[in-house]
Amino acid sequence: MTGNASPGIWQRFCRLLKPDWMFGFILLVGLSLLAVSIFDPNEVRQANVTPAVKIIGASLLVLLISYIATYAAALDRRKLEDYFFQMMANGAIVAIITAIFANMVWLVFEKQLGTMSADNLVAILISSWGLGYFFYRMRGLNA
Repeated sequence: MTGNASPGIWQRFCRLLKPDWMFGFILLVGLSLLAVSIFDPNEVRQANVTPAVKIIGASLLVLLISYIATYAAALDRRKLEDYFFQMMANGAIVAIITAIFANMVWLVFEKQLGTMSADNLVAILISSWGLGYFFYRMRGLNA
């Protein structure tokens, strides 16, 4: 069957979200988390579990969340317009690269800046994803 079919419910829902608004919100949340986490007096907390339990728990959590994220990305890829999906994916690549290098720089200056908390890193990741999305939104994917 060929022809123009009407958009499905998932496409209609995603169009209502308007990625610009969503990534603008993500950017503001990320910057807010970064500001709040920098002033957190309890940056480093001791664990109440053994290192083995922590490693196993973290590994299982990463596997589960990665599987869910992969499934969700497949839904997005099938149902969203390719342009918006590419902007989100490219913004995520910017976020990952930014988070890695920000962490590296922070480690170099750890004596001056103190220990980077997970909240700091998540805030940097979220903020840079929002910024990456808007950089691609403004300049285009092929510029």
